[in-house]
Order: sequence, then structure tokens, then C-alpha cells
Amino acid sequence: MSRRPSSPLLAAALLAASCGPSSSGSPPAPASPAAPIASASGVPAEPPPPAPEDARVARLGRLVEASIVATHAHHILLARRGGKGDVACYGAGARPDGDLDALVEHQRALFSTDPAALKAWADGQPAGADAGRRVDAILAAGLTIPERAPVQVITAYLRRTARAPPQHLSAIANLWQIVLEVDRDGDILQQVFDAYIALGLPVYAGQLELPGSDADLLALGKDLAPRVCPSPYDTTPEAFQISGRKLSSWAERKLHIRDAALIAGELLAEPAIKAIVPELRVLPPQKIAVVGHSFTLELHWASPGTFVQIAGAVIARENPKIELRQWAAGGLTASKAEKQHLHELIAWKPEQALLVLLTRKDDDHAALERIGRALKAAKIDGYVFDDVMDGVTRKQPEIAKRAAEVARKAGLKVIEVKATLDAAPDRSSFLSLDGIHMREPYHRLMAREWLELLAGARGIKP
Repeated sequence: MSRRPSSPLLAAALLAASCGPSSSGSPPAPASPAAPIASASGVPAEPPPPAPEDARVARLGRLVEASIVATHAHHILLARRGGKGDVACYGAGARPDGDLDALVEHQRALFSTDPAALKAWADGQPAGADAGRRVDAILAAGLTIPERAPVQVITAYLRRTARAPPQHLSAIANLWQIVLEVDRDGDILQQVFDAYIALGLPVYAGQLELPGSDADLLALGKDLAPRVCPSPYDTTPEAFQISGRKLSSWAERKLHIRDAALIAGELLAEPAIKAIVPELRVLPPQKIAVVGHSFTLELHWASPGTFVQIAGAVIARENPKIELRQWAAGGLTASKAEKQHLHELIAWKPEQALLVLLTRKDDDHAALERIGRALKAAKIDGYVFDDVMDGVTRKQPEIAKRAAEVARKAGLKVIEVKATLDAAPDRSSFLSLDGIHMREPYHRLMAREWLELLAGARGIKP
């Protein structure tokens, strides 16, 4: 059966009404009008209103269903505009693009709302009236989702393997539906995550006690991939695996099961970091800037926190007089950093600036040199690492070597970490599933190296 918008409570009522013979074995009696409920005075009384919790559950079910429907509308548009995907799954008949765009816009506006307003709507309070109107508008569209659409296949898997209320299963399926498409990881996915957490809904399979290792997720992908229709995004076993890992990583971070603050606490218990805490505590008040690509990006899924957030959490605990500010973007090159961030960085007047930038081409080398000279002129100590083992320099170390030479020439200080990274006993566990970004062990090591530099426990070679 294809998915249609419906209330979980209504579905439960219909299920109960369709049950077989009673315990006596006699066939069900013919339907008859319900007798009025009598009050103590004998005057018929109004039926009692739904219990507040039941009404809340129904609203949550409608909210999640609306998000699933609007996400499917977005996927239909991706299929139409990209020429990919099975028409049986993503055809939607002659429904105009404008109607589908309207559903996507309702979803965007709905989850741009303060989660407190969504909670107010779920609790039946007037403050959430606009959210209710948007949910109603999405569900009124009557968009049907075929059984082989990924969200339906994921929902069916969760129903087979987990015991949880329908809206809980649908919430996880909806997040998986969004993360598979990749392109909205940084906006709508994060907003839906935050809203569901605020509403008390589960956001990943680990909360249902389902297995979640990389091997488990790949096995699941091998089971689900043949069941789904061709889609406008990748639905291979590996795509299910990496999307499942993304969900669990973001969920555990947002739920504070494992995040940068927790790792910072673990580092502070290590003898090497304990030894430098006194030096960190007596550092003078100062500003430290970080400009970097996705290896520094707080939002990235590959680790509970990058080395910038982990080291930053240590600094915040031990010396709150130090202010850390970050400019970061995926794929940030030296050329882009110069154009987009250098002016603002210098205007902030930090004492130090750490640069973690891609420098592949001649124009990036020239930009890195200009950045170094600009920092020096502004009396800002600029630093780079000799190699961060990104996707290219792991295979072509000469690229990192040249960038380090340019940095030194421009007056930047080069922090030598390559030898330490190469010799790390857990180096084999550094690389994430995407073959580019780094897992927690890498970021823990880099956080240690940077903290030791800040504490003066390691020097800089000329």
C-alpha cells in the first residue's frame, strides 16, 4: 500500500475497528449509532475530549508525515530536473512543479520556525498556529509515496526490527530520507534534527537499540538497496551505509552522547595534557582565529568534533580568557579564504591565526603567500600545519611540501605534524567511510598537537 498522509491515532482506531471476532467467538454485531453518554442527572452528556497526550501524539504524527511528504516532493523535483529516478516512484502525474515547490517551501518555513513554537503547536497552544497551518497545507496536497520509495523501504525495515510508536519510526525514516539526498545536509536536515529532538522524538536507530557498526550498516544497505526504486540520488549499499553513519554521528553529537566537550574531558584526563594544563591556564588573554576547510568544520559528520572544537573545549574550560573564533567552509582554498575572510580576520585583531587551507594550484600558492604577508603586517602570528593528510596530500605529499615552503617564505610558522600522524599506532582508523575526511582518533591527535603548541610544550622549526 502506498503511503498517504494520515494520523497515527486514526490508523490505530481503524485497526481496532477491523479486528476479527470477539473473545466469545461470535461474529461482530452490526454497526449501530452510539448511545449518548448520560450524566448523573440523566441528561445526555458530551463525549469526553481526547486526552491531551493522545492529541499531542496525533499532532507529532502529522508533523512527521508532512515532512516526509514535502521531502518526497523535493525528490520528485530532483528527478524531473536531473533526469534521474524511476517515473513510477517520482512521476507524481501531471502535478505542476509549482505545486511541489510550494510543499518544499512549507517544509522549509516549518522547520525554520523556532523549535519552541513547534513544541507549542504539538502541545495544542495558540503560539504554534502557523506551524499547524503549514502541516495541514502539506497533507492536504494528497501526495502519494510509492512503496518502493526509499522512505517507505526504510520505514518497513524499522517496523520489522524495532518496537516503537509509529511516529518514532517515521521520524527516523524521514531523517534518513533527507540525508540520502546529501545536498541539504547543512540546512533542512539539521533543522529537522533539532526540531525532532526538541519534540522528544528519536533521531537515529541507536535509540531503538538497533545495531549500528559500519559492518551492520553495510549489511543493512545490501538488504535495502535492491528493494528501492531508482532514485535521483545514490541508493547503493554504500550510500545506505554512509547515510546511516551520518545520522548516528550527528545524533550522538546533538544528544551529547559523544561530542567535542566529552572528548575534551577525556583528553584532560590524559597525562600528556594534564602536564600542560598549568601552562594553558597562565596564558594571557588573547584572540585566536582559525580559517579552514572541512577538516575544521564543526558541522562535519565524520567525527564527534574536529580538532578545533575539541581543543577549543579544553581551552574554554582551562582558560576562558582566550577567545577562539572560526571561519570555515568545505573545500576552502587559500584563494577563497583571501577573498572571503582575510579582511574580517584582520579586522578582528587576533594575536594568532591558524590556517588549514587547500593549496593545489599556483593561484592558491600566491594567495597563501599574500595572506602570510598580510598577517605579518598586522602583527598576527600565522600558523599552518606541514600536512593534514587531506584526500590529495596523502597520495601526493609533494603538494603539502610545496605549500609549507610557500608558507615559510611568507612568514607563516609551520607546525610539523606529518611524522607524528604517519607514526600513529591507530593511523589505520583515521579515514572515514567517504575516503576523504577523518574520524575521531585523528582529531584527538591533532587537538593534542595544537594544544601543546599553544602551551609552549613544542617548538617550531625554522
